Amino acid sequence: MSLRVVVADDHTLVRQSVIKALTAQSDLEVVAEAADGPGAIAAVATHDPDLVVMDIAMPGGDGISVVERLRERRPDLKVLFLSMHDDEDSLQRALALGQVGFVSKSASIEELRDAVAAVREGRGYLSTNLAGRVMDLAAGRGAAGVSRLTTREREILELLADGRRPGEIAEELYLSVKTVKNHLTSVYHKLGVSTGAQAVSEAYRRGLVTRS
Repeated sequence: MSLRVVVADDHTLVRQSVIKALTAQSDLEVVAEAADGPGAIAAVATHDPDLVVMDIAMPGGDGISVVERLRERRPDLKVLFLSMHDDEDSLQRALALGQVGFVSKSASIEELRDAVAAVREGRGYLSTNLAGRVMDLAAGRGAAGVSRLTTREREILELLADGRRPGEIAEELYLSVKTVKNHLTSVYHKLGVSTGAQAVSEAYRRGLVTRS
């Protein structure tokens, strides 16, 4: 029985390369592809796949948040994250979802296929270059500032990255400027930075926000 797969990645070349690698196997069928979060959600709703190969940094919602939504309706949905953003925050959020695969985009096609096979069998999978970092996280030796941002902090950080000033953020979110600044102070602490510009730069580096 073929494994039905949806591939979601906003980079066309990457998406097509992944599809080509997967369809080369006779027991895999790519039933749909998507270039953003809403497209991935629609593809899963329409095609009811067994597995989603999901990029983490996509427009319309990061891949981990999209999977969290998909799992609400399809708790059995198998997931393989494929991303350049293998920072501690992304790892922690992905691993918190349970049985998922996490493969760096620098991985080989052979490793991608191994990861799909592992996830298909109900096992988790981590790229070999990530195993040591996961052990460090489990032992509490992750890099400074990897504490998970709250939903509000992430929302404010995304607006900051979009060029909004604290006053504009406060107005858009119906908060006081003081409250926004308090959230920003917490964000700076968690990211290990001291200014808004540094926070935005670090957020891009970690894949917490994406360039529009």
